[in-house]
Amino acid sequence: MDDAPRSPQGEGGAADGRAKGSAWSLWLRIASGVVFVPLLVLLARAGGFAFTGLVALEVMFGLREFYRMMRGKGLHPYPLLGLLCGLGVVWKTFRPHQSQSDLLLTGAVLVTLGLGLRRPELKGRIEGMAVTLFGVLYVGWLSAHLVLLRELPWRAGTPYADGAAYVLLAFFLTWSCDTAAYTVGRIFGRTRPWTRISPRKSVEGAVGGLVAAVVAAFVARAWFAPFLGLGDAAVLGLGVGVFAQVGDLVESMLKRDAQHGDSSDIIPGHGGILDRFDSLYFAAPLVFYYLKIVVFRIP
Repeated sequence: MDDAPRSPQGEGGAADGRAKGSAWSLWLRIASGVVFVPLLVLLARAGGFAFTGLVALEVMFGLREFYRMMRGKGLHPYPLLGLLCGLGVVWKTFRPHQSQSDLLLTGAVLVTLGLGLRRPELKGRIEGMAVTLFGVLYVGWLSAHLVLLRELPWRAGTPYADGAAYVLLAFFLTWSCDTAAYTVGRIFGRTRPWTRISPRKSVEGAVGGLVAAVVAAFVARAWFAPFLGLGDAAVLGLGVGVFAQVGDLVESMLKRDAQHGDSSDIIPGHGGILDRFDSLYFAAPLVFYYLKIVVFRIP
């Protein structure tokens, strides 16, 4: 529901416009899902370079949006360096024994600091260097957990095909949470304690998202994730229900601080890559480490 104040004059026309806009946005969301979900399932089942390539594309577009937002704040990041480092992080998670993570990290820091010498007269050099590395961690490293999930069977001793279920579990729980929070918030949302971050987020929507994530975890257990016990499903559902919504709020905070709307319009009905994957940035690491440490007990 729109929490913006309504003018008494022409209220009916404005309401009709909002209703039509909301209906169009909803249909765009559905159409985007119809296209993307089968592609996601296909690439997750394929694994290897195919799925890693999908994550690499997400990181490329996500970093582009992030650095554009930061430039809107008057900061001066190094987008090309950040992009190369973000892709390096994805490659590192896909081929952990073929790359030196310490070399990648050290090189990223040294090159970023060195680039700061190019224009010493420009203000905000420290902030520009910091935000370059922050983008690599926020978009690159958190996204790379999707690759870690897909490649987890090598470490867990399970069939490689099972990696698709690990990835789809993160997506399924997160998007169930997002969809329910959005729907319940629009219909029943009244209590809005986060107006300084995201004016339309409500407690009712948050509770709806949390409940949906728990229900989705039990549905996933019965459908495609038999490796989860009953307790695992409950814990993961609750965890994703919290982490996904925190991730959404964090991206809203970044956009609000940068006085930015949607991160882009690359995904019809959803906005940008950051708008669509912000919840997954927090949920995917949770699912990965829970499966790794608790379910499969990997040291």
